[in-house]
Amino acid sequence: MNVEELARYWNKHRTFEGFNAKFYSAKDATQILEAPCDVLVPAALEKQIHYENAPRIQAKLIGEAANGPTTPRAHGILLNQGAIVIPDMLLNVGGVCVSYFEWLKNLAHVRFGRLNKKWEESSKRALIELIERSSKAPVSSDDRARIVRGPGEKDLVYSGLDDTMSEACKSTIEMADQRNIDHRTAAMLLSINKVATAAISSGKMFSN
Repeated sequence: MNVEELARYWNKHRTFEGFNAKFYSAKDATQILEAPCDVLVPAALEKQIHYENAPRIQAKLIGEAANGPTTPRAHGILLNQGAIVIPDMLLNVGGVCVSYFEWLKNLAHVRFGRLNKKWEESSKRALIELIERSSKAPVSSDDRARIVRGPGEKDLVYSGLDDTMSEACKSTIEMADQRNIDHRTAAMLLSINKVATAAISSGKMFSN
């Protein structure tokens, strides 16, 4: 299925009906969860994968985009079937992460990039001038503008989100491999350890 063509069809007709492609036929929406596929992304609805339909789910990888789309009993069934479950607390945490960035910005009353944007632009401009003198080849105005432009607030937020999510995924995978546990348990263990470390280091673990 061509996703771009599908998007254009939707924008024009506001429905997928009549699109020239093969769609999975199901009596109700929940049966789509049981369709043969490699990746299943349950979104928007909690507890949609439960002990009754979990044995019929054929996906090899389940990415939980909703909050709590899989019940604990169903999670065990999926693991016993050999499926890999990317837990909701890892997969869909991006929004909460960016909300944390916003909270930090509000505490400081300074937007991200305010203190270093001009400095970075000046440094990049000096570097380009050095390259031009060394190579004796001028850099086009379009390339110069693209390279010199300092990061805006959106650039820095996306960079921070990318770094946070990449590190969280890496740590979760490593913990799961080291302890021979599933990814949900690994993510939970990492989270508990971080909270305990913060509590102990701040002294609040032993305060009333």
